[in-house]
Amino acid sequence: MSEFSMSRMHVQQNQTQAMQPLYSKPPTSDPQPLKESIKDMIRLQKYYQVSDELFWEIFNARVLLNEHVDIDNMLTAMPNPVAKA
Repeated sequence: MSEFSMSRMHVQQNQTQAMQPLYSKPPTSDPQPLKESIKDMIRLQKYYQVSDELFWEIFNARVLLNEHVDIDNMLTAMPNPVAKA
């Protein structure tokens, strides 16, 4: 085999390796269920119209800090009523 052929073959192998993912996700038969905190945030967006500031405040408490937040009670007890979507 000529030096040119070997060099070309080496380049093709490198290109093939470069296209492979850096990691592979193990195959799963069923998707992971959503965490309750994420379900609460989806419900918040679906059923209530809250300001961005209030949404992120609730997100920080419920998702990031994993605190229990009763969204329905909190929003109905607020002095300024929150519009239902």
